[in-house]
Amino acid sequence: MKYFTGGKIERVIIVSLTPGELFLESIEEIIKKENIETAVITSGIGSFRKFKYHTITWCGMPPKDKFYEIEGPIEIGGIQGLIVEGEPHLHITFNNCETGETSTGHIEHGCEICYLVEVCIGVISGIEIKKVKDPQNPGVVAFDTK
Repeated sequence: MKYFTGGKIERVIIVSLTPGELFLESIEEIIKKENIETAVITSGIGSFRKFKYHTITWCGMPPKDKFYEIEGPIEIGGIQGLIVEGEPHLHITFNNCETGETSTGHIEHGCEICYLVEVCIGVISGIEIKKVKDPQNPGVVAFDTK
């Protein structure tokens, strides 16, 4: 186990995305424009009309993922995650409104906003972390100090 202390929320960015915009691509654009290195996504709600995500498929090493793509109304119950080294790692809990299924997964590129998506980004200063390959678990990324 590793953990890192210190830092503070330097500023908060509230994002409002509208019909037709792409979710992850918009978050990446904000990261670049706002020069965000480290942040936390504390809240995300709204809806998609095109949705792409992946989940793990087993507990062995290396990890194996299964990718999904859904067209139709998706209600977002929550989006959360971290931005480290300017790269977002975001997970979602959602409801497929056509099937009634509720699930969770890792958000991929190509998710199109249906009505709106609202996200809160807390930009963190004073903590220096980076992503590194976990030498004991192939395919797993861990954090370390810069």
